[in-house]
Amino acid sequence: MAQKICAAVLFASTLTACGPQAPAAPAPEVKVPAPVAEQQGNTPPEDLDPFVVMIGAERWTVILDKALEGAREAPEASTAAEETDLYRADAATKNGAAMVIELRNRVCRKGLVTGDACKLPEWPAWTLEPPTGDTPIAEIDRRSGWLDTVMAPFTEAGCEAGRKALKDDMFCSVE
Repeated sequence: MAQKICAAVLFASTLTACGPQAPAAPAPEVKVPAPVAEQQGNTPPEDLDPFVVMIGAERWTVILDKALEGAREAPEASTAAEETDLYRADAATKNGAAMVIELRNRVCRKGLVTGDACKLPEWPAWTLEPPTGDTPIAEIDRRSGWLDTVMAPFTEAGCEAGRKALKDDMFCSVE
């Protein structure tokens, strides 16, 4: 049976390959875009100088600070997410995760934390998701525990530095 099927397929493909065919239509012309010179960074290659790159990079923090201020000042839109307790908890956990990176950068730059202690663990995908009110409470609590563990060495160093610099034993107290 298998031989008969193979023979039939071979016969049909032979007819198709050898039989009369309609003249081939001309292939449509495909326009390939010219290659774009790829810029590797934010600074034109001819201006790659540590000072110029530093100025360009520091612009981002100024822009981000201003954009955050603008977002805080913006009136609530009618389409804004409902700020339930779970939404606020999810947002606070995700905002905290983002802030840990900035805190780590500062305390390590100042030598308050050094070496391997400055390395962060792999960042979980949930930290990149926008906040929602749909995250289960147990999951928010689990994420909060993760955040507490990751931020501890950096908050301890930063809070201790603040206590010493300001001579305030209650520095970092949120009770």
